[in-house]
Amino acid sequence: MLTDLLIIGFGGFLGAISRYLIFIIDRQLYHHYHFPLGTLFVNLIGSLLIGIALGMSVKYSILSRGSFGHYLFVTGFLGAFTTFSTFSQDNFALLMEKQYWFFIINILSNVIAGIILTMFGYFLVVNELPAKIGKLLFGTEP
Repeated sequence: MLTDLLIIGFGGFLGAISRYLIFIIDRQLYHHYHFPLGTLFVNLIGSLLIGIALGMSVKYSILSRGSFGHYLFVTGFLGAFTTFSTFSQDNFALLMEKQYWFFIINILSNVIAGIILTMFGYFLVVNELPAKIGKLLFGTEP
């Protein structure tokens, strides 16, 4: 139990630091926009990664629930990397600033694109697309 908590905590540390760095980059590059690009980027990347993790769990029994990889990456890293509370805070701020179109676009892009990327990540792994693309391009599997 203690070992599992330490693994989750380490993954969470890496996920939180990664999210923070993305928000810093977002502020430096896009500080004049009212749109929360950092949160959108984190949520979309997190959706893709959770789909890949789910696909790996189903296809290869890697990252399955209760495993070291699941605790480290899914529960720890992705749990700290993506955040619904920041998404909610960003949307509330858009409403308070009367940025109604950005409010709608932010919700739709996070939810719809997030689901699409989760599906893409899952099917990418389950259907072994990287190996098929490598075989198509190079004549061999990576």
